[in-house]
Amino acid sequence: MNTKKLIAGFMFLLTFTGTILKIPFKAQAGMPRQILRVDTDTRWQPYTGVQTDYCQVESIAGATARLQKSAIKSAKPDDYRLSESVWAGSGNDYYFSQLDTREKNLYLNLKQAADRYLTGTDNFQMTKVTRNNTEVQTYILPMASYQGLSTEQMKKVFQCFLFENPQYYFMRNAVIYSEKSETMTIGLYEAFANGSERAAYTAAFAKQLDEWEQQIELAQTVVEKETLIHQIVCDHVAYNNDITDDDPDDKVMSQSCISAVLFERSTVCMGYAQLFSLLCNRAGIPCVTVTSASHAWNKVRMGDAWYNVDCTWDDSRGDETFLNVTDRQLQAEDTKLAEHTLSPEWDGIAPACILPFSLEAANGADVEAYVSAPDKTVAFTLKSREKGKVSVEFEPLAGCDGYLVQYALNTSMDDAKKKETETAPYVLTDLKSGKTYYIRVRAYTLDSAGNKLAGVFSKKQKIIVK
Repeated sequence: MNTKKLIAGFMFLLTFTGTILKIPFKAQAGMPRQILRVDTDTRWQPYTGVQTDYCQVESIAGATARLQKSAIKSAKPDDYRLSESVWAGSGNDYYFSQLDTREKNLYLNLKQAADRYLTGTDNFQMTKVTRNNTEVQTYILPMASYQGLSTEQMKKVFQCFLFENPQYYFMRNAVIYSEKSETMTIGLYEAFANGSERAAYTAAFAKQLDEWEQQIELAQTVVEKETLIHQIVCDHVAYNNDITDDDPDDKVMSQSCISAVLFERSTVCMGYAQLFSLLCNRAGIPCVTVTSASHAWNKVRMGDAWYNVDCTWDDSRGDETFLNVTDRQLQAEDTKLAEHTLSPEWDGIAPACILPFSLEAANGADVEAYVSAPDKTVAFTLKSREKGKVSVEFEPLAGCDGYLVQYALNTSMDDAKKKETETAPYVLTDLKSGKTYYIRVRAYTLDSAGNKLAGVFSKKQKIIVK
């Protein structure tokens, strides 16, 4: 059955019966799984489509000129907050925490655009690209600027964003970018281009996730929750052995968890991994997806340690061989295909899985926060060299994304004004000459919902403005 027929059938059932294409299998805690023994190294021909489709162009056609001028300005509207989204708890911030400030800003711009499509009904934007000497149309996120970043940094941000936010099921593993204009965008699946139809898909997607989450909440411990999630994924999804590598648009949506949740519930490794990651993160269990040249799997954190989980291989074997194993154990079981050798782009990013699994340790407390407020105060000096101006001079704090400079005409800081800067020093302007100002500074870090986690203010200092 082709994709268009699948979509049409799904929309008919969704509209007139309120159900999804197939009745979801409800895995219950303790339910025995049907075991199908399959030799891991002969289960299928590895699908190599996990590699990102990077398309470099001179300029991005269509509405590009208008978008290039407006996208940056409108990327962070004051009336929109990622933290208020109903999907705010669906991702992770482990990869995000390893980005520098400019990289984080690109990540957040992409996330805001994707979240608006997930929660809204706007139709997708469209552009045209040339592929194999043929001009084809493709659907895209609103363009984002990566000015100040190298192309490799932009690609790193995309990689972290895609594999840390599986809730954006309509995103393809594809990037269109222009080095000339330093702009980029992400390819989207055509099936979800219509806003009202996409809203119906999102509702069905959320409904299925909610049903699973009700089951997961009944589990008593972190390990029980994670084990049940592993079972749900393996029982609900079938591996798509008919997938091919020659579809750059990925019309069967194999690289998204949507292929594992709706439609024929058939996917490849990426769908397995992204669904497992989504359910774990929504259950409060930190989880990320990683890839090799031909495979995708997960790394999950429980207690104070990371473990590998490969639902795809476990589903093919009918057991839990690859549930919560170390990097060494994973490599030992993967001697023929070598599918678990991380791609070079994960160097220094993916977490290491070193400690053998321990039930007690995995159910223990995990106090590590990947993003937290700065724990140091900002030491600064004040100088007034020009009329109406004060230079706030300080050394940047490592790991901080910006600073809030607060100033007032009284020591109690009543009616204080504030300025925000990502760099030091910062010059306050339009001050009253001859007046005494009281000034203090504090640093902040950004989290993956765009919130500023601020540290404590430094002690106030005063200065008479020239």
